[in-house]
Amino acid sequence: MLLRACRHGDIARIGLRRPREATPEVTVRASFLAALALQNGAHRQSRRIQLLGAWVEGRLDLGECRVPASLWFFRCVFDTTPLFDGARIQGGLAFPDCELPGLLAERCRIAQDLSLNAGCSIASEVRLQQARIAGDFNATRLSLVGQEASLPARRSLLADGIEIAGDLRMADGFDAAGEVRFAGARVGGDLVASGARVHGPVDGTGARRCALVLDRVEIGGDLRLDQGFAAAGSVSARRARIGGDMECCGAAFDRVGDAAWGEGVSLVLDRARIRGTLRLARLEAPLLGASFVGTRAGALVDDAGTWGERLVLDGFAYSRFGDGASLDSGFRLGWLERQLPAHLTDDFRMQPWQRVIEVLRRMGRGGSAGTLAVRREQRLRRIGRIGSSMPTALRGVARVAHACFGALAGYGWRPQRRPAGSSPCGWPRRWSSALPSRPRRSGRSPRTLRRSSIRWPMHSTCCCPASTCAKRAAGRRWLARSGVTPLR
Repeated sequence: MLLRACRHGDIARIGLRRPREATPEVTVRASFLAALALQNGAHRQSRRIQLLGAWVEGRLDLGECRVPASLWFFRCVFDTTPLFDGARIQGGLAFPDCELPGLLAERCRIAQDLSLNAGCSIASEVRLQQARIAGDFNATRLSLVGQEASLPARRSLLADGIEIAGDLRMADGFDAAGEVRFAGARVGGDLVASGARVHGPVDGTGARRCALVLDRVEIGGDLRLDQGFAAAGSVSARRARIGGDMECCGAAFDRVGDAAWGEGVSLVLDRARIRGTLRLARLEAPLLGASFVGTRAGALVDDAGTWGERLVLDGFAYSRFGDGASLDSGFRLGWLERQLPAHLTDDFRMQPWQRVIEVLRRMGRGGSAGTLAVRREQRLRRIGRIGSSMPTALRGVARVAHACFGALAGYGWRPQRRPAGSSPCGWPRRWSSALPSRPRRSGRSPRTLRRSSIRWPMHSTCCCPASTCAKRAAGRRWLARSGVTPLR
């Protein structure tokens, strides 16, 4: 039946459902499939092998072989792990709704798509390190939960260094018990894990390891961990390069609450580069212990439920706050105060405060920026950073002067802020010392003087508009008495 179907380019319908046991009616030898795929002898008939509802007996071994046909298995059961290490498949490779003990395809070259979708179930590891896929990698509704799910070092999917020209889809019911690794992977399109569930393994000490590893990944499009994405364990994307947006709306990082114990981490984006927007709104639970050291994003979108405690924000750079993000100084102050306690006291980190103030000011929220700047200076004085480099006897003086500067001018952010009656003190003396002397006569008319040659009364220590107007009035009175008319 299989040979006849291959001759006519049809599907070999051994059965309509996934077989439960190896009966003679549904059993197909893996060696025969391998020979047919390699087109040996009289089987040079088809460019595509399609098998439905079969029990594949033995190992399907195509390692280091050139396979000129596409392989499509639907609702089939493999009793031994197929081997495709180093294979060069000229078509596609698909296992929709199949049951496999594992899959070995390291360094495999696939000219079209790789599909482990539509309810495909794999009990052990899937190894795809250094594989090359010219199409998409479709792992929608893939189940990687088997008898080895409780092993402490289980890695359900290993795809370090894989290259995918199209999209990587792990959405709509993707379920993995064990670490899922794509370290150093390159994805030309989008990486979509919307609705995926990933459970990191628990080691011998009771600590949960990473659930999803995307370190050094390069994604040409978007990274989507949204719409019900859930991770039991941390999600790591150190040094990731994302050409589009990183969507995490509706995600559940640290699903089982491991980050609440000890020094657990829910999300790590250290030194990641996100060209588009980083969206962290409407999360199922606040981010605990999240790290953004040296992270750069085009824009940041968050809300009141985004941030938990023990944040690391040193070096986190973003150009603006996106639509829906709060620009209120109180909200941003609460965010900054959720950093690690050491980064707010002895090891104070200035960059997170400077970045928020700069972005708010650039977005036209100078009032909020000024409020944060004042609160930052107050915190610096409270933790003893003001005057810390001065002799001990002078530190108190420096702190008092710092407090007075804040009360009078808001540390430069509120120059018009002054106690009533403080600015006019000493004005007459300053005006008299600032008035210009009688102008030196030149070859021009003695009653004519250019404006640029007059030293108008100014004082660098007073920024009050009222004092400026008084000085200008005094200058005009002096000109009237001297009879000098400045040129316009």
